[in-house]
Amino acid sequence: MTVSMTIENADDSLLNAIKSVIKLSPQSRVKIQKKDEFVDQLLAERAEIKQQFAIGNLRTYASMAEYRAAHGSV
Repeated sequence: MTVSMTIENADDSLLNAIKSVIKLSPQSRVKIQKKDEFVDQLLAERAEIKQQFAIGNLRTYASMAEYRAAHGSV
């Protein structure tokens, strides 16, 4: 069985406790990925883009030809 968890605001003592619990089951493994500021920034920008698209401030184009026609580019 594979279990995926997200824990926010975790500190080193919590991570060490989780690792200790995993050691109780020798066949189990733990994989910890720390999220950094860059990822937080990208997620915030993605949310803003989705919001702008939802309210109609952004457009999508089916092709580059359609984009060029809308913007007068050659």
